[in-house]
Amino acid sequence: MTFSDPSPREPAARASRTAAPAAAPSDAPDDAAPRSNAWQRTLGAASNPDLKLAMAASGTALSLFTVGHMAGNMQVYAGRERFNEYARLLRHAGAPVLPPNTLLWVARTGLLASAGVHVLAGTELTVRSMRREGRTVAGTAWQVTRRIATVVDSRPRLALPGRPTSAPEQATGTPMAYRRAPFDGALLPDRSGAPRRRPRGRRRTLPQIVARSMRSTGAVLGLFVGYHVLDLTTGTRPAAARSFEHGDAYGNLVSSLSRPAVAAFYAASMAALAGHMVHGLRTAALDTGLTGTAQRVHQVDVAAKAVGAVVAIGNVSIPVAVQIKVVR
Repeated sequence: MTFSDPSPREPAARASRTAAPAAAPSDAPDDAAPRSNAWQRTLGAASNPDLKLAMAASGTALSLFTVGHMAGNMQVYAGRERFNEYARLLRHAGAPVLPPNTLLWVARTGLLASAGVHVLAGTELTVRSMRREGRTVAGTAWQVTRRIATVVDSRPRLALPGRPTSAPEQATGTPMAYRRAPFDGALLPDRSGAPRRRPRGRRRTLPQIVARSMRSTGAVLGLFVGYHVLDLTTGTRPAAARSFEHGDAYGNLVSSLSRPAVAAFYAASMAALAGHMVHGLRTAALDTGLTGTAQRVHQVDVAAKAVGAVVAIGNVSIPVAVQIKVVR
């Protein structure tokens, strides 16, 4: 039995048979290709400078509204009639040419759009930063949850009957020493027994703490805005006081801030607002190229701190005045 030599056409035939399946999918849709969603086509396709400029523009618009809103709220010191007249003016602005609440809803729509752009652009920048650092959203959320659980579980507890009060022991049976970390209030286990010291030169200043807390203060402000709308705009219980009455802006404000917990929440939110505005305005000026010289940087820094302080002090003064019965 002999084997004949392959003809010269056989390699070409094999190559054509091998290449034929590869050419077939060219006419069929490529199901394996990733399909972009609306987020990827809009925010995902935007560059980092464009997203930062969007945050700067929307943040500046929200800051201007905050300053004007604070100035209008100062009329509460002029009495019930003056403050209620101011509230009616906002609702009937543009009348009789325009129906009531027209301009008010235009302003609300613009503020809602600015807030949406601000949050979405900030979210996209945050996700990109996490990707560059090799982190994921789920992993970061898990780390934050563990930290909160550690702080809650490590709080000093009362010595109740049946509860051990001695220090926990390691696997070797020796007591485990604890160290108190500065500013976090958590007792953390330390095998060396020496208190933890932050390395020299790494203690964060207040501006650095504020800069690292922009996402946290933004979340606090989001919760505050939602509660504020339910409290003084729609009058939804239990956010609003029991005596809420549509049209009586002065009485609703006093009734709401007469509750100590609500007054404290408003004051704490204004502290978060001040820090968020100061760093946000400074960053907006930097991203838009307004800080070309060292002198201009100093001027922007002073102006941002002044705006944040004025807004915070003005707004905080109202719950304080209600609590001490200056406004009642």
